Amino acid sequence: MNLKASLSNRRFVRVRALALTALLALAWQSPAHASGDFSCSAAWKLSHKQYSGCDNMALLGPGNDTRVNLVLLLFDARSRTAPPPHASNVPPDRPTPAALFEWPALRDVMFPPAALADDSAYADGEGSRCLSNANGIAAFEAAVKDARGLPENERTDLVAARRALQPTCSAASGGAAIIAGLPGRMRSEPGRAFARYLQGALAFYDGDYDAAAAHFAALNGAGQPWLRETARYMLGRVEVNRAQVDAFDEFGSRKDTPIDARVIARAEAGLLTYLHDYPNGAYAASARGLLRRVYWLGGNEAKLAATYVSLFAQGPAGLDDSALADEIDTKLLPTIKPADTTDPILLAVLDLAAMRSGESDTGNACCGTPITLARLQAQRPAFAANPALFDYLLAAHAWFVENKPAEVLRLIPDAARQKKFSYLQFSRQVLRGMALDALRDRNARGFWLDLLPGATLPYQHAAIELALALHDERTAALGRVFEPGSPVSDPVVREILLANVAGAPLLRQQARNMAAPLHEREVALFTLLFKEVTRGAPRDFVADLAMVPAAASREAGSIDVLGAEHPWLGVFTHGAASEGYACPSLRETATQLAGDPRGIKARLCLAEFVRLNGFDEYALDSQPPKDELGGTPSLLPGTPFSRLEIYKAIIADPTAAPADKAYALYRAVNCYGPSGNNSCGGVEVEPAQRKAWFLRLKKDYATTTWSKQQRYFW
Repeated sequence: MNLKASLSNRRFVRVRALALTALLALAWQSPAHASGDFSCSAAWKLSHKQYSGCDNMALLGPGNDTRVNLVLLLFDARSRTAPPPHASNVPPDRPTPAALFEWPALRDVMFPPAALADDSAYADGEGSRCLSNANGIAAFEAAVKDARGLPENERTDLVAARRALQPTCSAASGGAAIIAGLPGRMRSEPGRAFARYLQGALAFYDGDYDAAAAHFAALNGAGQPWLRETARYMLGRVEVNRAQVDAFDEFGSRKDTPIDARVIARAEAGLLTYLHDYPNGAYAASARGLLRRVYWLGGNEAKLAATYVSLFAQGPAGLDDSALADEIDTKLLPTIKPADTTDPILLAVLDLAAMRSGESDTGNACCGTPITLARLQAQRPAFAANPALFDYLLAAHAWFVENKPAEVLRLIPDAARQKKFSYLQFSRQVLRGMALDALRDRNARGFWLDLLPGATLPYQHAAIELALALHDERTAALGRVFEPGSPVSDPVVREILLANVAGAPLLRQQARNMAAPLHEREVALFTLLFKEVTRGAPRDFVADLAMVPAAASREAGSIDVLGAEHPWLGVFTHGAASEGYACPSLRETATQLAGDPRGIKARLCLAEFVRLNGFDEYALDSQPPKDELGGTPSLLPGTPFSRLEIYKAIIADPTAAPADKAYALYRAVNCYGPSGNNSCGGVEVEPAQRKAWFLRLKKDYATTTWSKQQRYFW
């Protein structure tokens, strides 16, 4: 995901949290089982039954990307310490990980990028011959340099020929003429063997697999150890590439047409032979990766799953667990069924995905009918060595599928006070905390606080902060979040609550709180001023204007209160107030409303301020859903502002002056122009009513500027 230069990832999440703008299209290729290529908005809550891509958490759950669940389980299985963010890959201004994250963020934090060999794609199960051959050149030259009995002139010719070999895979490889003449110039046995290897390499890169196989097979008894090993490896690689001929479409996706089983068998045999003879050879990691590709190409889920399970135990050579998760998610999870494996890690990933609800944030069906308890119970023998994981799956089913919080408490005992939690231990206790909150247990908040000291792994602490914030919001104790020393320090969480729930006293407190971050103070003041002036507290608005800094920009800026680096506080003191319809400054308009809340001109001028400064463009008054952070009703009195409702009221007011009524009609009609969609908020009206407004404007106020300007209705 790309971030604006001046904003951190957290700022961008703020934008999504309030649905102020659409998320940029996901920038990575989305594996079939984990995700789709769509935009999403973060749902700031603990319980995620649907997959979106934005709502991954440090607890195992249905809403997580399958890769996230797999990596968390592998992290526990390997009992290792998570590395810190890698300085060259993670922006230096990235704050502490948030409670909700996307898969690339987890990958960046837990798996710093390493220097990769140019043929590393073989190790993670890819097999195209169309890769950089820089490592092949280096290995060949080293072997030639070390070869005994090789004359210097032949050594020079061989190195030059190898450097001339520049495979393109779309046309004949460079260096063909030089390589073709090599055998005639080689007088020594080692020289002829190296020349034959280059002939095989040329044929391989040109896609002549029969010739390549013949050349490499002829080197089985070569006197040079490097040639024997490399040729043995290349025999398997030749068959892998033969199997891939016409196996993919123009977009790189597997075609449905089956691959010749004989080719698959030869590829498997060739790679297994190499691994038998060279279990720790130079190409062992590559051969194992290619072997997994062979099983995938051949549709052998059982062997593919068994190979992955062996990597769970020993660790994947040549790739980290994030790359392994990507590969499994692409090649195994789309087709494997629980009956195809008895591995508890794979089963847990499959079971959690099978608990997803049948609805999707993207509007597409995602999951079908969730897994039944009986099907889950039937897997118990597979978890004999990991009963804690199985009990967690049962509790997750009780929570996410059956909505039985009391059953969660029965299955998961209290173990909140620990010095450190694994991801499974953390998941178990967070699920218990969610059940306590659902049952309104009086000790729920204390339970969350008990979890904090042990929440030391990436994303764990932020999840507990979110849990505490949700608890305090739901129990009418919002002030606790903003007390000195509050454990809730996550700026996203705090600002969502300020923008959506906080009342005027708390907003004023935080706007003046110099110990709070600058952005939080700006969010508090912006929210306070906007809601006061639009929700019927103009007198308070005029008084609180004094808090707008003198240095607040007078230039038009962003009023995106959560997403902007600095909300445009200067809009309240120097924002546009009039365009065609004469209006004073916002301060004067608010002063007039304080004296007469029903003043027609003052209400129209307030609507003008909202229109001219782009407030209609942002959902500043739309709260998140009730089950999400910020979803409880605002503690600041009044209802969300609507220009359309102001226009309706003035149209119906018999005391309104003709010019004011004409302008209200003009603006009401244009609330739907030109798209036909309401841009002014309020209760929708049918096209017939819009037509009536238009005709009334044209008939009763024909001489006004507004009637003359209006040519259509929508």
